[in-house]
Amino acid sequence: MRRPSSSILFIYALIVSLLAYAYRDLYDLLIIGLINLILGVMYGYRYKLLWLLLILGLWGTFINAYTVSNTGNIVVDWGWIIIREGALKATAAIFMRLSSIVGATLFFIGNSTPSELVRSLVLELRIPKGLAFSISYALRLIPLMRKDYEEIRIARLERGYRRIPYLPNDLKSFLLPLLSIAYERAVWAGIAVELKGFRLRKVRYRKTRIGVSEIIVFILLAIQVIVPLMF
Repeated sequence: MRRPSSSILFIYALIVSLLAYAYRDLYDLLIIGLINLILGVMYGYRYKLLWLLLILGLWGTFINAYTVSNTGNIVVDWGWIIIREGALKATAAIFMRLSSIVGATLFFIGNSTPSELVRSLVLELRIPKGLAFSISYALRLIPLMRKDYEEIRIARLERGYRRIPYLPNDLKSFLLPLLSIAYERAVWAGIAVELKGFRLRKVRYRKTRIGVSEIIVFILLAIQVIVPLMF
């Protein structure tokens, strides 16, 4: 069975992201979070950087919930550390939102290549070329950022820092070089495509093919919309 169309996968990831922000009930968020987390593991297990960011997001979410929403019945009592029901519910809700977005993204990029994505977005969805190129380039950056991530970890170890960041200060020293390198690459990539006459190329639109793969994607999306409305 062939892979789903990149444009259909893009629409799927976009709608799931909107649902993650629209749903407020924890059980609704559990449905879309777990479905997309499973899809992300199946199709995007090799994108270790995104999984690391998701784990760091869980840690940051818990600290924020412990500070702001630590109310209700006591669940854990470790002396001066008291974790209440509100903090755990807030952490679970936000983490399920992150899981649904990251999982849908991994399902999307695990079944698409940047070149296929640009063609599908421009030729099938008629998205402007500049926007489609930006999305495609962001996907191309992921393997490069993974390589930079490994180099930064080695450099941190040689300077006496923790190899994996745990605290906010560690995270800052880790993310700043990673983002600055990505920004410099993006600037020069934009200059290069403009010099090649990217804006002058003509576009011939085409219709999206709907097959078994696309129908399966629609069914997955329908489950995440209909099931929360039923309960």
